[in-house]
Amino acid sequence: MNEPVVTALIAAASSVIVAVTALVLNYRGFASLDARMLRLEQRMDTFQHDLTEFYKSSAELDKRITRLEDKP
Repeated sequence: MNEPVVTALIAAASSVIVAVTALVLNYRGFASLDARMLRLEQRMDTFQHDLTEFYKSSAELDKRITRLEDKP
């Protein structure tokens, strides 16, 4: 083979290797980010549930206080 052909093949192969490596590393980053977002969503769901329970308890306490104030 000619030296220019070998050089062109090596250059093309190295470009492909760099591109594949970047894609693999980028995919790992997205997988890690996806796991973090899932944990964040779970925390937000828990927070929303706790806040709903808080509002229910607050409304119940408000009713009880109103009944106590209305008692003669």
